[in-house]
Amino acid sequence: MTDHRPTYDWDPRSDTVLDNPVASFDDMRQRCPVALSEYMGWSVFRHEDVLAVVTDHETFSNQVSQHRSVPNGLDQPEHTPYRTLIEPFFTDQRMALFEPECRDIAAELARAIAGRKQVDIVTELAEPFALQIQCAFLGWPDSLQEPLREWAHENHEATLAGDREAMAEIAQRFSRYIHQLLETRREQGDWAPEDPTTDIMRSTIDGQPIPEEDIVSILRNWTVGEIGTIAASVGLLLKFLAEHPELQAELRDDVDKIPEAV
Repeated sequence: MTDHRPTYDWDPRSDTVLDNPVASFDDMRQRCPVALSEYMGWSVFRHEDVLAVVTDHETFSNQVSQHRSVPNGLDQPEHTPYRTLIEPFFTDQRMALFEPECRDIAAELARAIAGRKQVDIVTELAEPFALQIQCAFLGWPDSLQEPLREWAHENHEATLAGDREAMAEIAQRFSRYIHQLLETRREQGDWAPEDPTTDIMRSTIDGQPIPEEDIVSILRNWTVGEIGTIAASVGLLLKFLAEHPELQAELRDDVDKIPEAV
């Protein structure tokens, strides 16, 4: 009997990859630049191959799920107006206006752990920072922080396990909360707070109101999809500083170098 099961080229969840992803990607680039894995399907590692995939929407699609994902799961030409809608929320000017609030949140969290000899930097600083700035940016109540944390963790575990049923249930649970939040904004009418959530609700695509499911999808990507990314970025920065005390000293002596260091 012929065995038709696929032969996998690598395991992106292996300890080797997770402990040193850059070195692993460099190895794959030389050894198997177009690779198949059970977890991620096909991956490409060479710059020219990546460009070919992301610029040829007729051959390669962003739609990796039966569930609609805005904007990252859309192809041209549908993708462009949604990208045009979203980009203004992250301009330099808008980020500069939000920066003082980010700094206040970071400072308060840092004060809470100052002076302690041992800290779990992810659970006690990086993750709370990600949750608080996301809720602050979107104008969401603090009461959503803990549900967001649970959704992010559960979604991460379900994704790693390839449990599509669990992923769908988590997405539906998130959607219910966001539908309630949007309904509250609609009831407030002109009294609704001026923030990205309200702005998205009032925006249009090609002159038409944005379907509510698309609004929920955008907000899901901004929260559940990004909390882990923000927390990981903060954790990596702080781990690097912990391992390089000479860099800590240099940045304390000259704080103007901090933006470039980040």
